[in-house]
Amino acid sequence: MEWELSKGVLESMSECPKCGGDDIAMILWGTPKFSSELKDKVKQKKIILGGCEVSRNNPELECNDCGFRFSK
Repeated sequence: MEWELSKGVLESMSECPKCGGDDIAMILWGTPKFSSELKDKVKQKKIILGGCEVSRNNPELECNDCGFRFSK
């Protein structure tokens, strides 16, 4: 799965730089191939679907506490 390549980004980030919250989700950009594991991660808010347009400046993470999007 494409999103598995980015798991390290989520594991290396422990808190939001804006609010200090520790409920952080990885943002997945592009059109993913859905699996039951990916659907579960989306339901658990561990992965956020960012949209179809991918650029170098897309943020990698989103705080589930305040909604701030950022990169590590």
